[in-house]
Amino acid sequence: MSDTKLRHKVAQKLREVIDPELGVNIVDLGLVYHILIDEDKVIVKYTATTPGCPMRRFLQQQVEGALEEMEEVSAYEAQLIWEPPWSVEMIVSDVQFFAVPPPRLM
Repeated sequence: MSDTKLRHKVAQKLREVIDPELGVNIVDLGLVYHILIDEDKVIVKYTATTPGCPMRRFLQQQVEGALEEMEEVSAYEAQLIWEPPWSVEMIVSDVQFFAVPPPRLM
């Protein structure tokens, strides 16, 4: 599989990762900055809405879980980065907030 196709598949898979505070996937929120392929390793560089975001660890687990589920990905790294700072201008124009309800705590 070409690097371009793999990056596309990774981006599609990351659309399943929902920011629980906003109910929108992290790709459409503009939180995913880079999807890199380094030989057979996928590196996802992403951010959170703010450095103090209480969902940082949750998002890390969700990104790693999504990559783990992909048969095409044998090795991966999810890097939380802060530069450039995220802003609302990075959200895709037609996003619908809370399209996915927040998770319920049991």
